[in-house]
Amino acid sequence: MQRRTAIALVIGVAAVAAAVVYAGAGAVAQAVASLHLSGLLVLVLLHLPSVILMGLAWWLASGSHPPAKHSRFVWARFVRDAAGELLPFLQLGGVVFGLRALGRGRTLAIGAVSASIDGVIELAAKLPYALAALLTLLVLAPWSRLAELLSVALAATGILVAIGLFARRSLGASLQGMARAISARWPALLDLDEGPAGCDIQDCFHRILSQRGRLWSAFVLHLCCWLFGAAEVWVTFRLLGVDLTLAQALAIDGTVAALRTFGWVVPGAAGVQEASYMLVAAVFGVPPAAALAASFARRARDLVLAIGTLGIAALADANFAPLTLTMLKPRQRPRTR
Repeated sequence: MQRRTAIALVIGVAAVAAAVVYAGAGAVAQAVASLHLSGLLVLVLLHLPSVILMGLAWWLASGSHPPAKHSRFVWARFVRDAAGELLPFLQLGGVVFGLRALGRGRTLAIGAVSASIDGVIELAAKLPYALAALLTLLVLAPWSRLAELLSVALAATGILVAIGLFARRSLGASLQGMARAISARWPALLDLDEGPAGCDIQDCFHRILSQRGRLWSAFVLHLCCWLFGAAEVWVTFRLLGVDLTLAQALAIDGTVAALRTFGWVVPGAAGVQEASYMLVAAVFGVPPAAALAASFARRARDLVLAIGTLGIAALADANFAPLTLTMLKPRQRPRTR
């Protein structure tokens, strides 16, 4: 783990602890307990369609001749999210594990390119969702100063998307370099040399970008996933005994999604997610303990899915556990005299 990442994680965990103290540890524990295991199971099952749709969006973003079946991309998306959840401190860990689940050789190369394109599309689909949350917040709570912070987050997300869209040539070159770096760092994990040789990453990148219909379809799927997130938040608060409207749930989830843009430097957005829930939920009179419980419920849902997914992956691939240890092993720097 890099020192900066470790420091960011410590700060994030400290922020979570401070939020629990502020809300009252007893009240937070009581709110979390009110969810029950049955409620957590409901949240897990409710989130499955979103992951499936994101997998299909990745498949669409791989071009008109995908290197694998759509079901394979769906499974790889499950693994990708699971590894990212359980190993948030490992840079590119989720993507690398997702590629491992996708295939080898040419399949892996196209998967890496399409994963980067899919990431930009997913981020772009957040823009209209966050804008809808901003407009909803302005209508339901025009006095709230939170709209200003949400506007800044929306602008920051727009800048990131613009960079991804207009820096296509440099992004293609970056992908080529990233593939070499990953292959050198974890050669046994990815096996880039296996399978058919010769998928030029930059050519593959530009070919996929030329297929606008599939990319727009992926955008629509990601937008549906973002919108479905509002329904998940509505169900979460209902299970916690808080009565919200769907519009309020949209404002809460859209604001949290936008503010998490600032949390990319902190593993798992620790502290950022909890603070976001508390800030926006307070606008609608939701107690801090319930807001924190909703955030913890989301993390618990993702954790359950991650453990189940990686457990299945370990059973299906005998090399999965050793390769996981390989990724976690610190990189040995060459000795200097």
